[in-house]
Amino acid sequence: MTLLAVSLSILLAACKPDAAIEPANANAAPPSTTASTIAPEASEPAAPAATSADATANCAHADFDAFLPQFGREIALQEKSVANPLISERYDTQGEEPKLVTENVPLADVTWPVMPNPSGLKDMGREMQVNRQDDGSMKVLIRTPDTSNQQSYYFAQRPCWQLVRMTDESI
Repeated sequence: MTLLAVSLSILLAACKPDAAIEPANANAAPPSTTASTIAPEASEPAAPAATSADATANCAHADFDAFLPQFGREIALQEKSVANPLISERYDTQGEEPKLVTENVPLADVTWPVMPNPSGLKDMGREMQVNRQDDGSMKVLIRTPDTSNQQSYYFAQRPCWQLVRMTDESI
């Protein structure tokens, strides 16, 4: 009888929706159904893997508006938040017509800082625009007005924000 009660309580605990978790317990680990907490004779299946919402909660900056300024000023955060490999695009202007060249840059070959600090852009005569893309990713455009000097940085949430592609659109 007790084994049945323990099994049912574990099953019910695993079925609680995430919204029912109190804010004070938002960072607490979910209940576990490992063998150390279940009687040896019980044969309950293991708990499902963490959801993407749980994984995003483990990110220091789940909000892009908080992430971007820190990413721009801290090379240590850039080193942890750049995809490996990083997709790098640039225009080759050596031929008759500019040609877009794409390469996959291994993390070991990325030049740091990978993106300028947003807080210093005005002093350099540059401006920044941030736009959410249809797929939920973010595009950061840094440009010098009235010139072709512009770079686009594309960030995706995997589960934390990560720079996945950059394009130098200067000609």
